[in-house]
Amino acid sequence: MNDSFLPVEYTEQRRDRRTHILAMLLFITVMTGVVSAFLWKRTEWRKVEEVRKQVEIRYEQAGIEVGQLMLLQQAQQATIEKAELAAALVEKVPRSILLAELINHMPPGLGLDELKLESTRIIIKPDPKDTKGHKGRSAVRSTEDKGPPAAPVYDTRLSLTGFAATDVHVSEFLAALNDHVLFQDVNLVSSRENISDNQVSREFRIKMKLRREADSRALRDPSDASDHTPAAIVEAGTHE
Repeated sequence: MNDSFLPVEYTEQRRDRRTHILAMLLFITVMTGVVSAFLWKRTEWRKVEEVRKQVEIRYEQAGIEVGQLMLLQQAQQATIEKAELAAALVEKVPRSILLAELINHMPPGLGLDELKLESTRIIIKPDPKDTKGHKGRSAVRSTEDKGPPAAPVYDTRLSLTGFAATDVHVSEFLAALNDHVLFQDVNLVSSRENISDNQVSREFRIKMKLRREADSRALRDPSDASDHTPAAIVEAGTHE
């Protein structure tokens, strides 16, 4: 039963119109929210893209700086290796200091007739354990593994021929050489009596080695001459 005086068709049309208007408003509201969310999301993505580009630029700059730093480190390492090699090639015990040390440690009444110095380069062979299992590597890889050239190592031997008044002087000279920081393996090869111009003396021959790690800087005061140095030189000149 219809209590309204309006026609049924009019009432239904009005209800449908009202429903369509509400649906349209709801659709517009939803689309507005979707568009707003899309625009907000797009703005956020643009910000993220800008941040990503800035990070990439920073990474590229950092990569360039790291590359330059590595080049500087390689150049520094090469300079250090060259300096170490040059220092190793420099004679650590000059012959003048070596001769001065021998003379300074001679007791009075002892002189030298002859001094021989021979050096032999020592070839250090690689340990077979280190090279085991690496035979399959290419020649390029083996060349890269060699690294910088090693400083040459020499075995230096000395032979002394001289004269002394008695065997006690020879023993004192041997003891001084054995206690010296530059020498090792000091041995008396021969010692015999020699008569010259009605003077009896002991002619001796000593062999020894120069320490591989010997360095004249280890001496406390190499320039300080002993009191008996002039006497030893005079003795050597008189014997000649």
